[in-house]
Amino acid sequence: MPQDIAANAVLTCAMRRLAHRFSGGFRSMYFPGAIAAVQGEAPLLDAEIPAANGVATARALARMYGAIANGGEIDGIRFLSRELVTGLTRNRRQVLPDRNLLVPLNFHLGYHGMPIGNVMPGFGHVGLGGSIGWTDPETGVAFALVHNRLLSPLVMTDHAGFVGIYHLIRQAAAQARKRGYQPVTPFGAPYSEPGAAAG
Repeated sequence: MPQDIAANAVLTCAMRRLAHRFSGGFRSMYFPGAIAAVQGEAPLLDAEIPAANGVATARALARMYGAIANGGEIDGIRFLSRELVTGLTRNRRQVLPDRNLLVPLNFHLGYHGMPIGNVMPGFGHVGLGGSIGWTDPETGVAFALVHNRLLSPLVMTDHAGFVGIYHLIRQAAAQARKRGYQPVTPFGAPYSEPGAAAG
């Protein structure tokens, strides 16, 4: 409820302190043009903005993380050097509070882990709108969750579900290793690159 309708001295004091303490986080999430960003406007999606607007299918994102999960290789092709993969996978124990998400995360070279016991071994990154890419190099598993929209009131429940199914994904991967892998045909309809946009 807005403060001008039901003023509360305790709430007002607490909100001022929170807003000041976490103002960097609030400013990083709410900026001019934020509505256009979360509504998926084409110019923003077409732009190449490092560390800000990766647009991918879940399959493509999981495949990218698969290179890390499998020592830098996918289907026998080396995408990342062994040294880079080693650098990404070590020094993951330091846990610092994240001022954007307001929870402790162990960030290292752009990726973060879940520092809660062995709930989600490995590391990955949560992006705008709640899309997640994750890899577990110890088991060779990589996977992704990608939303079909950026504005979702269910982002937190999606994340909770993602944590919940992680164990099932790891079990399925372990069973596949024992039984042998079955090739899966590519999903989806053929795609052709659209022509240049007027502008």
